[in-house]
Amino acid sequence: MTVPEQQVQPHARRDALTFCVMGVVCFAITIMLQLSGWSLPTAAYALLYIVSAALFLLGVAKIVEPTVSLSITPETICYHHLRGHWCIAWDTIIRFDVPRTHRGQQLEALPYLGFRLRDFEPVLASISPRLMVHLISEQRHLLAAALRRETIDSNDYSAYFDIPESYQAPSGTTYHGLQALFAVRSQQLRELLGYDLYVPINALDRPVDEFCLWLQQLQAHRNAHREP
Repeated sequence: MTVPEQQVQPHARRDALTFCVMGVVCFAITIMLQLSGWSLPTAAYALLYIVSAALFLLGVAKIVEPTVSLSITPETICYHHLRGHWCIAWDTIIRFDVPRTHRGQQLEALPYLGFRLRDFEPVLASISPRLMVHLISEQRHLLAAALRRETIDSNDYSAYFDIPESYQAPSGTTYHGLQALFAVRSQQLRELLGYDLYVPINALDRPVDEFCLWLQQLQAHRNAHREP
């Protein structure tokens, strides 16, 4: 029996309306206090207005995020973002798990779900430029954390932040510009952390360890019901 498409609603969208309402209520209370002549310092009123605006804008930011962050079928896993999407085939996935870095003698989990792929080129062919720009920026701190903890004997990280002129894929295809930068950054993260693509945990609908177990179950079910 074929498993129907599974849709993941991101944790980041939760409480969106609550934040909007809290922002409006905070704004209304501040107006009432000011009109009723409460002798609060001007700075206090300014702070209340800033808090109400921040709460409301945070709620709006949550609302405009896609209602589905991951869609999973027996053939593909697709990540959906406000700036675009990427898709990977199950058959190209080598493994998925929580990336971890060394902190002393301990391993520390990072707030991402990582995917290691056999072939990265289909991602380069399908991902939008806007999403590439966002992921490169979003994952800059991930690269910095990996460099600090996994290359402790190195004092020169400039090679990891240089903009490449081109990238030659294993197939022989040469990529330039933004595609080259995204491919090289993914290659660097693969070398340091073991994975090519990363999904932030706030895009998931449950704790990341539980999500990994669920994906393993979907993968096992898929493999058990594949046509010979």
